[in-house]
Amino acid sequence: MRLIGRDHPSGVLRAEIDRAARSHGGLVLVAGEPGIGKTTLVTGAAEEARRRGALVLGGSCWDSDTAPGYWPWVQVVRALRRAATPDEWASVDHERLAVLLGEAPANHAPESFPLYDAVTSALVAASQHRPVVVVLEDLHWADLASLRLLEFAARHTWFERVLLLGTYRDAEVDADGHPLRPLMAPLLGRATSVTLTGLSAAEVGELMASTAGRAPDADLAAAVHRWTGGNPFFVEQTARLWQSGAPVPAIAPGVRDALQRRLSLLSEPVGALLTTASVLGREFHRRVLAATAALPVPHVDRLLDQAAQARLVRALGAGRFSFAHDLVRETLYGSLEDVAARHAAVVEALSGDLADQAMPGDLARHAHLAGERLPEDRAVDLMVAAARDASTRTAVEEATGHYRRALDRATDPHRRLRLELALARELFHCGSPGDAAGHFDAAVALVRSLGDPQALARVALTRYRFADPDDTGLALLRDAHAALVGPPPEEPPEVLARRLSVRVAELARVGQDDDALADGLWAAHDTAWGLGTAAQRLALTDELTAVARRTSDRGSLHFAASLRWVALVELGDPRYLDQVRAFVAESERAALPRFEFAALVDQAIIAAFGGRFTEAESLLARADALGAEENTGFRMMHVHLWWALYALQGKFAELDRLDLTGYPYPDLLRGLGALGRGDVAAARVHLASHDPADDRFQRMFEPLWQRFRAHFAHAAGDRALAAEVRAELAPHRGQWLVSLYGCDLSGPVDLWLGLVDLALGRHDDAVAELTAALRSAELMRARPWAVEARRHLVTALRATGSPVDALGAEVAREAAALGMRHLADRGPADEFHRDGDVWSLSYAGATARMPDSKGLRDLHVLLGRPGTPVSAVDLLDPEAVPSARSGGDPVLDEEAKAAYRRRLARLDEEIDQAHDDDRAAALDRERAALLAELRSAAGLAGRTRRLGDQAERARKTVTARIRDALRKMDERHPALAAHLREHLSTGSTCVYSGQVHFRL
Repeated sequence: MRLIGRDHPSGVLRAEIDRAARSHGGLVLVAGEPGIGKTTLVTGAAEEARRRGALVLGGSCWDSDTAPGYWPWVQVVRALRRAATPDEWASVDHERLAVLLGEAPANHAPESFPLYDAVTSALVAASQHRPVVVVLEDLHWADLASLRLLEFAARHTWFERVLLLGTYRDAEVDADGHPLRPLMAPLLGRATSVTLTGLSAAEVGELMASTAGRAPDADLAAAVHRWTGGNPFFVEQTARLWQSGAPVPAIAPGVRDALQRRLSLLSEPVGALLTTASVLGREFHRRVLAATAALPVPHVDRLLDQAAQARLVRALGAGRFSFAHDLVRETLYGSLEDVAARHAAVVEALSGDLADQAMPGDLARHAHLAGERLPEDRAVDLMVAAARDASTRTAVEEATGHYRRALDRATDPHRRLRLELALARELFHCGSPGDAAGHFDAAVALVRSLGDPQALARVALTRYRFADPDDTGLALLRDAHAALVGPPPEEPPEVLARRLSVRVAELARVGQDDDALADGLWAAHDTAWGLGTAAQRLALTDELTAVARRTSDRGSLHFAASLRWVALVELGDPRYLDQVRAFVAESERAALPRFEFAALVDQAIIAAFGGRFTEAESLLARADALGAEENTGFRMMHVHLWWALYALQGKFAELDRLDLTGYPYPDLLRGLGALGRGDVAAARVHLASHDPADDRFQRMFEPLWQRFRAHFAHAAGDRALAAEVRAELAPHRGQWLVSLYGCDLSGPVDLWLGLVDLALGRHDDAVAELTAALRSAELMRARPWAVEARRHLVTALRATGSPVDALGAEVAREAAALGMRHLADRGPADEFHRDGDVWSLSYAGATARMPDSKGLRDLHVLLGRPGTPVSAVDLLDPEAVPSARSGGDPVLDEEAKAAYRRRLARLDEEIDQAHDDDRAAALDRERAALLAELRSAAGLAGRTRRLGDQAERARKTVTARIRDALRKMDERHPALAAHLREHLSTGSTCVYSGQVHFRL
């Protein structure tokens, strides 16, 4: 049967057995700690040797002062006598071997050399007929004479088919003062050495499955590996306990006995030092151990060397050590008395110069276990520091655990209030709003009992920032405003929160309370989002940075640096790139998961901003993996980051696949996606669905809503909305639209001003705005937005009659280079072309699709001949014969028309000369009838109508179907419909006089 994790040692022994069977033997020494599998290994080798016909003889040493000399060899010789044939046994020196067999007189003491020779000769004699394998176990308990005999036999059987196998505990023999240590050196010089070590984590899992009959998961296997050091005996004992339902950390009786026996061999100073080290944890630093044990460092180094020789600890480098496995540490730790005092001593030892040798979490653990032996303030401070450190590593469960233990220890109500808020924030960030709400409620109940207006304000602001908005939160905000600022006006919650945060910060500056100041500044920052707030937020991030440095708050320092570049982008300041680089470099130096996650997100945003879409997708995928693994709860951010990246590239199918469940404004994203496709009708529905009263995240999303409204006003030709948006955006020229803490960068304000100016027909203003937008995008190295600005600038310049062919071609090239396929495929040109039964209509950055109709075909012909009159007959029937264009026979010939004129002249004379009114009235009626007849036979301006006039029918039909097409276009592409009405004339001839050159 295969030995788990012992393929190489087994292979070495098989090779030695094979050599002994074929030619000559040798000496193999198998070393390792108790339970490591030495006996199992050599037992397997012995079975292999028997299968190959070898004679296997064995003996074990005994740890007892009463064991007779040569005891392992006595067992070997006895076994040889039992197994030897009569002829083989007859050839041995019975007299010399009599002492070993118990047959010599008690007072007979054979000389060493003759005895050694007799035993060796007996083995050689037996090997003449078959290979001989001698197994001697536990040589660390052997007497000196037995080891000397082993050395003699190894020297004198080298060329015989005799293989000597010995096992021993090298850690015990290598220890200073062990009597066998001088004798092992010459043996090791002649031997093939096999040293067994612990199994790997995977092998531990395999052995557990073999022992318990069911496989553990990877985490459990790793824990048992850490617990046992991979020692097979310990693993098997642990697996049996696990199989019976006992917890894995439980120590099996057999394991405990083995460890205690092993530890009993240590000198008293080494044992005491390791017991102290067990308080420090699985790993520890030599200097910390020395300080805790109150011993000089050189003395500790000497004792640790002895412990390392005993294989109980191992050096990790840089002054750090670890226990060989947790069972050793647990056994030592279990023997302690007054454990709390020991942990308090560790905390004291780690103060001052040694503070850098302990992680915050370790110090918090010691503070917790020290109990009342450590002052409350000191203990709580350490736990809070550990919680903050864990939070920066996105170790959520660890952070919340430290906060909970701090709450259990804290008795001061103000301290408990801060802890409740900190724990609630941590739970909210990690995606547990239900648990967070419970601690927010606890904080509210506590602060109302204190009667402290400043504390009430901090709780109100924290709850407003992190809890879901509800009536309780609003009431708390109004109460805090009344207590600290004055009677609250009838204003939205964000206005109250902003005023309150400013007041909290003012009072904190006066009182030099950095914790309160940080709360006020963060609240002021988070309530200041929206158009025109970037300069204020930039100043706030600078002050937050200064406060974070004073308080050594790495988390606040890190995120203030991130939000600073966001404010710089909003201001259109190209120094944002330097800030991003500094932020990323600091994140990499910190090497903390939460910082790494934030840096990946920010780099992804900037890569997309610069048009490096492949790089952005890779960075965002890495951020997703880290965020999911660490449970950072960034659902809304995750959705929007991917949406923004896909929208820039025109990946509309990917936009449709995004799951917007839980996103606060799904219609906002769907509406913008519809506009990207040119579906104005769908966008109109999404825009109309927005409820202005829903202000949960309104300030955070305000710039994105303005983008939607501006884009829609332009695409739909909605002049009223365009004028409204223009008035709201105009004060922010030169800035950028930034939403959701920088997760959305929606282009320069000037770009959207240019689009609404196009909708308003302010073409010169649009050129100026879009030119400014292009310059800003190029200054900020935002290539996708430069393409957008240049594309719309083409439209604006066309409207002013300026040549744009070169600029339009540049747009197409740049869009293709960036992979903005929605622009590269159709380029900057406006389109009017048919694909089967559907027409694709693109104009002014918007696209619509309409079913085929004769009116659209007529328009297609006219747009293909800009400025050229086209006969209505040609449009009605391009295949008509020339006579159809000129008409048929006249309704009245020239002779008839002359007779009509003569009759009219006579009637006029008779009417003038008539003296009878009745007679004059009758003549008037005849004259009117004659004129009506003439009008029915003649066209406008006296043109003669013709019988079967095709041109007249064409004029009416073509005009009607073009008007019908434009009426339907009002619903799909109102901007294009308005443009065509302005630049089309219809009649007997039709013409398009606009300056836009459509791709047909």
